[in-house]
Amino acid sequence: MSSLIPLLLFLHILFISVWIAGLLWLPGDVKRTLALGKPYVDALVARMRPALGLDAVGAVGTFASGILVMWAESWAPPSPGIAAGIVFALLRVAALWVVRRSARAIAGRIGAGEAVSPADPAVRRMGMLSGIAHLFWVLALAGMVFKNW
Repeated sequence: MSSLIPLLLFLHILFISVWIAGLLWLPGDVKRTLALGKPYVDALVARMRPALGLDAVGAVGTFASGILVMWAESWAPPSPGIAAGIVFALLRVAALWVVRRSARAIAGRIGAGEAVSPADPAVRRMGMLSGIAHLFWVLALAGMVFKNW
């Protein structure tokens, strides 16, 4: 089992990186593109979908690989830092869930031919909660790195 742990940790870090990068640029891209107006807005939805999918793959992979690491370590109780990291990662999921809902609402309105302002509440909510999600991620990573505090 112990020879499997480095591979699982590598996969865990890889999925963490994908999860961090998945929606990193999306709120800014949405706001800038909406400010440009047509015809740029027409391509926005096509750029949003892969980012949302990448975020979902990164989240599922992060949690799955984390569970596999815990399994490989014989289900030992997590240290306080790891437990805090799990809680912050779950809070990140909640924040990104709202970002995804806002992105879907914006995409639906664009698809219906409505004009969406860069100052729209859904656009502002995406930016705010994306920033909060990244703060949760920094706190989760700090908990994972300083696991025995």
